[in-house]
Amino acid sequence: MIRAGLVLTVLLAGEAMATELYRYYDSAGILVTADTIPPLAAADGYKIVNTQGQVLRVVKAQAPIDTDAQSNALDQYLLASFSRVDEVSQRKQRKLALLSRDTANLQNSLNSLIDRQEQLLTEAASSEMAGEPVSSELVQKIQQAQLERAELDKILADRQRDLAAIKALYISYEQRLAQLPANPGLG
Repeated sequence: MIRAGLVLTVLLAGEAMATELYRYYDSAGILVTADTIPPLAAADGYKIVNTQGQVLRVVKAQAPIDTDAQSNALDQYLLASFSRVDEVSQRKQRKLALLSRDTANLQNSLNSLIDRQEQLLTEAASSEMAGEPVSSELVQKIQQAQLERAELDKILADRQRDLAAIKALYISYEQRLAQLPANPGLG
């Protein structure tokens, strides 16, 4: 029984490691992991990761061709999307609120997982104290909880970085929009 579980675990781990995903920042500055990558995101550089989140390769960003064109594109985006700086601030607050809720949900899930892991460890300790061996099923549940906890810790850290990145992005939008004339074609 244990041998069959070990073989299944090795097979699943091998299959998971064979899958390659792309990790990049989208146009809103949010970290995305997906099986495809948009051309614009690819130009900014990205990482190729396995399903466990381990970085397999890093693809560096392409050298910018024309910063004036990029600046003009950003200016056009800002002017088309926002008429006032406070609109940028409002969107920033909405995005930060969404990420904060996501982070809070992840933290709650992590806390629940920690409680479950402690219960499993207590159960294993009780078995050992009673002189009984810890069942392979219980050991497997403990190992699975440890993997899930590591995954949640990583996702939570990513979301916290996303919060900082979104905040910085929208602050730069606020600053740039404040510098732009309201009707650049009429000047």
